[in-house]
Amino acid sequence: MAARAIQIGEAGEHVAAAVTKHRQRRGWDQRYLAELVTAAGRPMSASVLGKIESGARRVDVGDLVAIAAALDVPPARLLPGDDTAESDPFAAAGAPGPVRTQVLDDIAALGDLEVLDVTAPTLAAIAVRLATEVDAPVSLGSSLQGLSKELRQVLAELRSLSPEEPDDDDDLDDLASPD
Repeated sequence: MAARAIQIGEAGEHVAAAVTKHRQRRGWDQRYLAELVTAAGRPMSASVLGKIESGARRVDVGDLVAIAAALDVPPARLLPGDDTAESDPFAAAGAPGPVRTQVLDDIAALGDLEVLDVTAPTLAAIAVRLATEVDAPVSLGSSLQGLSKELRQVLAELRSLSPEEPDDDDDLDDLASPD
């Protein structure tokens, strides 16, 4: 007799949606978050994370703790009924800021990232995350100078994968300069 699938229920659906929401706010793809979850001590593939986000796979306590650590949020933030938690600083940053908008435009100009190199989508996700942090309110405590330098390095590496040279290399310096 075949085993019957266990439904994830309302709480599981909430966790799936919360993981997706927090990941997307940071501009990360599933592969990048899966790598962070693995680094947090819970080996996870992008495929498994996709199943979690779609509600096709239940999340156990170990998964929940590692995903929350990778997202840099308390595990309770992913659970239903956490109305008392402080707001997500990435959500407070509002719509995409000018640096994130420019990074997204630059990445779109590169075309199909997977054709460039297997690492290109991950580099793009890192660039978007850094750009989001550069645009975030100063109250988040990030070092704008350090973030800007890291963003320029990631974008330079991503652009180096493209067979075409960018028209204007000065965009890299302008992009992450906090003027």
